[in-house]
Amino acid sequence: MSWIEPILAWGIIYLYAICSILLLTAFVFEKDRLLRLVPYILVPAFVAHTAVFVARWVRTGYFPANGEFENAISGGWFTILLTLGLFFRKKELSGVSLITVPVTLLFLGYGIMKNPAALPHAATLKSSWLVIHVLFAQLAFGAYLIASGFGVVYLLKESKTRTGGTSPIYDKLPQLTVIEELMFKFVIYGFIADAIMIAAGTIWAKDLWGSYWSWDPVEVWSLASWLIYGLSIHLKVQMGWRGRRLAWVYVFAVLGIIITYWGVDLFVKNTQHVFGVQS
Repeated sequence: MSWIEPILAWGIIYLYAICSILLLTAFVFEKDRLLRLVPYILVPAFVAHTAVFVARWVRTGYFPANGEFENAISGGWFTILLTLGLFFRKKELSGVSLITVPVTLLFLGYGIMKNPAALPHAATLKSSWLVIHVLFAQLAFGAYLIASGFGVVYLLKESKTRTGGTSPIYDKLPQLTVIEELMFKFVIYGFIADAIMIAAGTIWAKDLWGSYWSWDPVEVWSLASWLIYGLSIHLKVQMGWRGRRLAWVYVFAVLGIIITYWGVDLFVKNTQHVFGVQS
C-alpha cells in the first residue's frame, strides 16, 4: 500500500465503527437523535472509501478484486453506496444500515489485517472481462446485504408492533408491507445481477481454463447461493411466503454469498479462483 492508503483505510474503519456504535445504541435504546448523526459520519467515510477504491484501481490498473482486502473495498463500496442511496431517498429507510455498515466494517477489518498489499494480478486475470464479472458480483452482494438489512428491520418493527409499544425510531420506519416489498425488490435485483455474474464467469472460464464450468468450490458455492435466493423467490411468488418467515430467510441467505466471496478462499486451497497471486 502507498503511504496514504493505510491512513485512509484505517480512517474508514474507525468511522464505520463509530457509525456502528451509534446505530446499535440508537436501535437498542431507541435514541432517535443518535440515528440522525449517522449520515454526518457515514458520508465522509464513504468519500474516503471511494478514494481508496479509486486509488487501488489506478495503482494496480484493474478492478479491486485481488485478495480479501480488495474484495472488501469493492464489495463494501457498493453496499454503502446503496445504503446512502436509501438514506437520501427517504430517511425512514436508514434502518438497513444497522446491518450494512457493521458488516462492511468487519470485512474491511478482516481484509486489512490479513493482507492489505496491492498484489499483482496473474497474467490470466488481466482481462477487461474481470471488471464485468466482479462488478456484477459486488452489485449482487450489495443488494443481498441490503435485503438482509431490510429483513432485520422488518423483524424489529414487527416485534415492536406485536407488543403494542411506541418508539421514536420504530414508529418512523416504513409500514411492514413497504419493508417487505423493498426487501423483495433488492433480492430480485441481486438475483439478476448474480445471474449475470455467473454467466459472465462461465464465458471468462472458457477462455481461462478451457471449459465453461469446472465445479470449482467457488463456482459451486456461488451457484448454490444463487439457487437459494431463487428458491426464496419461488416461496414468495408461488407458495405465498411472506412476513416474518420470509424476513428470516433473507437475513440468513446472505451467509451463502459471504462464504462464496470470503469463506471458500479461507478454507479451500485448491480453488481456481485464486486471490493474491504473486506473479
